[in-house]
Amino acid sequence: MDSTPEQGPLSGRDINFDFGTWEIGKIISRKYREQEDPQGGSTLECHEVYEASAKDHPSKQAIIKTKKQIADWDDSDYDEPSEEIHREINNLSDLEDCRATPKLLGSVIYTQRPDEELPAGYVAYIVMEKVPGEDLENFDTFTREEQDHALWEFGSYHYTHWDPRRENIVWGPSSGQCFIVDLEDAEKFPSLTKRDTCLDSFAALESWGLIKGLHDGKLFFEKDRLLEDLKARLDSQEPPKMAGELQYTIFRKGEGK
Repeated sequence: MDSTPEQGPLSGRDINFDFGTWEIGKIISRKYREQEDPQGGSTLECHEVYEASAKDHPSKQAIIKTKKQIADWDDSDYDEPSEEIHREINNLSDLEDCRATPKLLGSVIYTQRPDEELPAGYVAYIVMEKVPGEDLENFDTFTREEQDHALWEFGSYHYTHWDPRRENIVWGPSSGQCFIVDLEDAEKFPSLTKRDTCLDSFAALESWGLIKGLHDGKLFFEKDRLLEDLKARLDSQEPPKMAGELQYTIFRKGEGK
């Protein structure tokens, strides 16, 4: 992700939606992403993420993501927004009851005005709650207790994330809760059940870049069996290395309660 200044094109502005007026604060990130479509061909989007607050309730903090088309589709007659935009909005809506993802506050897709970057192109605004904590880019600096409690329920909602990076996880040490905050690359597999998502913890942590090493990624159908296997492995070998050469200690059943 590109480094960005604190002031972006929308910083300091008020934006009105049907679900409220939001005062835009500093920009958090900016990136450019190519999108493809079987009918439209390809296009290019500029994605920006901002901090924001509700105009009538300044204590209500939010994150606003903008996804603006900045190049025509290969097929100039095609004018639909990218599938990724709809996927992220649908994922956030579907995960409304998931404690591991931010809540969707509202979303809109507009046609760009004549004075904007790509007149008649699309621009999407996705407004979600700002979750407490910090991303896990600096996971290695956390205490072992904080590392041990970095667990989430994302998989129990039948979702797989195709961009598992620590920057996409926010960890709140005070609440002991993790959030997966970027759902544009998440995909739901409805046929999976909760029994299918009890994955080997080592393999899951490695996929997010939180530990080093190669792990088989065993699938367990009972959590007690998973815990028994983890305990046996920890008793028989050295625990996996944390990224940055720090040790990771697994949170055993019953400890820390």
